[in-house]
Amino acid sequence: MTVVNPGLRHGTVTAPVSKSHLHRLLIASFLGGARDFFAPQLGDSQDILATRRCLKALGEAGDNPVLDCGESGSTLRFLMPVAAALGKTPTYLKAGRLASRPVIEYPTLTSGVHELAGNVSSQYVTGLLFALPLLPGPSEIRFSSPLESRGYVDLTLQVLREAGIEVAATPAGGFKVPGGQRYRPVDAGRPEGDWSGAAFWLAMNTLGSSVEVTGLNPQSAQPDRAIVRLLGNKEIDVSSCPDIFPVLSVVAAARPQTTLFTGTRRLKIKESDRTAAMADVLGRFGFETEMTDNTFTVHGGGKFRPGEFTSYADHRIAMSIAVGATIAEGPVAIDNTACAAKSYPDFFRLLDELA
Repeated sequence: MTVVNPGLRHGTVTAPVSKSHLHRLLIASFLGGARDFFAPQLGDSQDILATRRCLKALGEAGDNPVLDCGESGSTLRFLMPVAAALGKTPTYLKAGRLASRPVIEYPTLTSGVHELAGNVSSQYVTGLLFALPLLPGPSEIRFSSPLESRGYVDLTLQVLREAGIEVAATPAGGFKVPGGQRYRPVDAGRPEGDWSGAAFWLAMNTLGSSVEVTGLNPQSAQPDRAIVRLLGNKEIDVSSCPDIFPVLSVVAAARPQTTLFTGTRRLKIKESDRTAAMADVLGRFGFETEMTDNTFTVHGGGKFRPGEFTSYADHRIAMSIAVGATIAEGPVAIDNTACAAKSYPDFFRLLDELA
């Protein structure tokens, strides 16, 4: 158990590295021929460590590498089509809930039309966008439903442009990808600061803390930059920024209002069922919630109760509980905070230092 004592936080933190951006930079750099980024770096999250070791294996272990993806859905979904395009047939190791989360397998990958549901995961789109330029012929990505989390795809397109890869949008909202392209190296040592990690400090600030977050790109394509305009809203569509739903729901509970979240369907297949997890968390804090298949309602106002909480081994749930704990009426005990290392290894240390 980790005990978080109540109290507003004050000071300055540097935003952690954006794992969304760094995953993409590492893959593009690898496909451009670089091999000098495999060693773990100070501050790496568990997901980034997974991508580093999988790229190392892809580059060194022949046609049948073992790719240990840990619990990183990004690593697995990005690299499955890339490995197929490279003619590799890996064995994929998956930990935690990753083994039960959906994935599209690619025993082989050929040029042509690839149709995807746009409302499942943009990670499938990113994987194909990295892989299809490597194939000999032209390809097209089409969507059978509107594309959600478009911001993550925009981030991918940004990195692909840096790597000299051409992708054209189609009138129908898909993408045409010429084949036979060659990646040029990109600088994997300059990732952006992470708006997803910064969201926890920014949420604390709306609850009374004063934590300055440095190192963020205000023009970033990261979808979680939406945190700055969504905090405090009464109706919030999280279909394009699902990772900030947990902390937004904590802020919603602190407001003397009812807040409706829409676009929550995909939250059930994250590191935890995040709607069910946050219903439990907010219930322990003393707030009522309601759920449907694609909505989550928070009835806010009142005091945050102390007590014992479970993070469901989900990094974003653990850190969201901590945000609520800063304004609780007493200490809050969290059963597992080590899971925060999946995206933000230093979060709880910094939380203590700012107390």
